[in-house]
Amino acid sequence: MDLYEVRSQLSMGVPLTSIKLRVTDYARVSTDAYEQKKSLKNQVEHFEQYIKENPNWTYVDGYIDDGITGTSDVKRDNFMRMIEDARLGKFDLIVTKEISRFSRNTLDSIKYTRKLLSYGVFVLFVNDNINTALPDSELRLTIMASMAQDEIRRLSERVKFGMKRATLRGDILGNDMFYGYKKDRKTGNLSIIEDEAILVRRIFELYAIDKLSLSRVCKLLNSEGLSTSQGCNWSVSTISRMIENPKYKGFYCAKKTEIVDYMTKKVKYFDKSDWIVYEDKKRIPPIVSSNLWDRANRRLKSRKKMFSKRNVDKSLYKNRYLYSARIYCALDNCVFHRRMFRRNNRDITWVCSEYLRKGKDVCNSPNIRESELDFIFKDLIRKIGIDFSLVEKFLINYYKNCKMCSFDDCKIENMNKKINLLRARKKKLLELSLTGSISNEEFCNRNKEFNDDINKIEDNLIKMLQNKSNIDSTRENGEIIELIRLMLTSKKIFNKIVELILDKIVVYFKNDNRDKICLDIFLNYNMKDKVDELNYMFKRGYDTRGAKRYSIYYQVNCYF
Repeated sequence: MDLYEVRSQLSMGVPLTSIKLRVTDYARVSTDAYEQKKSLKNQVEHFEQYIKENPNWTYVDGYIDDGITGTSDVKRDNFMRMIEDARLGKFDLIVTKEISRFSRNTLDSIKYTRKLLSYGVFVLFVNDNINTALPDSELRLTIMASMAQDEIRRLSERVKFGMKRATLRGDILGNDMFYGYKKDRKTGNLSIIEDEAILVRRIFELYAIDKLSLSRVCKLLNSEGLSTSQGCNWSVSTISRMIENPKYKGFYCAKKTEIVDYMTKKVKYFDKSDWIVYEDKKRIPPIVSSNLWDRANRRLKSRKKMFSKRNVDKSLYKNRYLYSARIYCALDNCVFHRRMFRRNNRDITWVCSEYLRKGKDVCNSPNIRESELDFIFKDLIRKIGIDFSLVEKFLINYYKNCKMCSFDDCKIENMNKKINLLRARKKKLLELSLTGSISNEEFCNRNKEFNDDINKIEDNLIKMLQNKSNIDSTRENGEIIELIRLMLTSKKIFNKIVELILDKIVVYFKNDNRDKICLDIFLNYNMKDKVDELNYMFKRGYDTRGAKRYSIYYQVNCYF
């Protein structure tokens, strides 16, 4: 409905509920706490019922931001999608609980309500009794939004003051639980979770004694199906922070960071020389010895210095991932960077580097999910004329005419490598015991674990060798074909093909429609037949968190 007509009816005393409107709602909570999730559910149910019970209103699916702060609009995906849908004329009225749910930034509140009014959409803040369709709404909105913003400022100051007082008292700060420890809520002391502590010790040993790199430690843990306390995969940054944390050797540690500004959430990271660190093994029982912790940190410090950004050629990272330096923004010609955001660790996302540096006001380009890009290229590979049947036929003939290396030989070789690695670690463990770096009790426990692992692998190795002796040196043709087909459909082969055929991808929105992403794909491979415009549709959003799912469309144009 036209905004002028709405204002005319309201000025004549017609209630808002008596005007025929398309109405949606917006709800937000700022944390993932149970109480907040319950509040979100109540908000959604209340406003959906409130809108549907009015016979003059037509309900339009609402928008939800779960566990996201209201001080910044950039990270609120569904809020920004709502603004875009308003521009497209999908609804006339937004109903929300109060100004603090809409935004705690005064300037943002005014900016977006003005923008919505320019699209012919107005907002009803129920608790604040503000209807932006009315002439006096902006004055009242400014006052109420300023009060909401100031409440955040005062809350931030109180939190800062409380943190400083807690540091002076020696209170152990941080989460109630972090990997390897659990905090007693009554005393504030930490206690060791032994199952997790075993893995912590192993990480320190892999890095400090076995000299594995951080990335190799990550790959090893993830390949074994081990996860962090939050259920996420291990990352280099997670393990690096673990190694640097003095708590693991029984030391108190505080004043590592401080939030500089409550609006921007900018964090100041203090130098290690400014940290408050002292030994407190009574309240923080050590998981690793001081000698092992110091050894790991000396290596970490030296490697960080060796591989600092100033000393590393950036070209080394050009081909780090499949799509690295191959995706470009049409708006500013900047390269896309690979990101895995905390709010959604289910999928890797590629985002314009200019957007990451300066925000959406400078670059409003779309983000690309890696799984969506993989799907598009798998479909594209089928269309560009690579005849995998010929490749398959060639490989089958090749393996028939050659003495095929048994797959079991690889397993046997890996088992022998594991046995040799465990024996080497036993030797290093003995050296630590002889130098007094670890106690006799710890030596006995760890040595027993190594012996048990070696015995288990040796038993499996004997069984495998016995089975291998009964297997004919040649394989059935069907098994060869199955193995080859499996290889041709593997991720490694897919990545190699994409590397060979892909020159670059240029990304932009089609006609400023944020639901329609255009990809101009430039290939190094001439197709047999011209491929017409390709279209794909993907679902985003996850029902499990209470957020609404929405569709994203891709239009793909190929150039050679």
